[in-house]
Amino acid sequence: MAFHCYFFLASADKILGSIERKYARPALDKISRYLQSQPLTTTWVTMTMTLFAVMSILPVLSFIGLSIFAFCSSMFIALAFGFAAVVALEIMFATVLLLVLGGLLLLSFAVTTFSAMAYLTFCLGQHLRTQGRFEIVEWAQETTQHLNSVSVKLEDNDGSDGSGVLIAHEANDQVKRENCSPSRSLMVPSGST
Repeated sequence: MAFHCYFFLASADKILGSIERKYARPALDKISRYLQSQPLTTTWVTMTMTLFAVMSILPVLSFIGLSIFAFCSSMFIALAFGFAAVVALEIMFATVLLLVLGGLLLLSFAVTTFSAMAYLTFCLGQHLRTQGRFEIVEWAQETTQHLNSVSVKLEDNDGSDGSGVLIAHEANDQVKRENCSPSRSLMVPSGST
C-alpha cells in the first residue's frame, strides 16, 4: 500500500513538473515580457483590475448580506408562524376544556338539584304516609328549617350502625336529628347532644 502511495505521488510530481515547464512558465514569461514592453497597457490593466476588485467587493458583500438576511428572516417568519400555530392550538384546546368543565358544572348542578328534590319528595311521601295529608304545613316548616340551618354535620356515634343521622344546628341553638324514618324528628337543646 505504501508503495502505491509513493508511486502515485512520484507520478503526480512528474506530471505537474512537466506541465509547469512546458506550459505555465513559458506563458508567465511571455506575459511578463509583454507587460514590461508596454507600460501604458500594464498601468491600464492594473488599474482596471484594481477598480474591478474594489468595486466588485460591495455587490459581493451585498449579495452575501442579503442572502444571510433572507435566510434568517425566513427562519424567523417560519418560527413565528409555528409559535402562532401552537398558541392557537393551545387556545382551542383550553376553550374545549373550559366548555367541557362548564358543561360538567351545569350537569352537577342539575344532578344535585334533582337529588335534593328527590330527597324532599321522598321525605314528603314518608310524612304523608305516616302523618296524613293534613300536616303538610309541618313538613314545609321542617324543610324550611333544613334549608335555613346554620351548619350541617354527621353525628359521631360509637355504637352507630353507619346510617348517618343528620344533625342540623338551628339558629335558636337547638339540634335537630333526622334520619327520614317514619318516626318524627326530635328537637333537642344543644347541650344534651
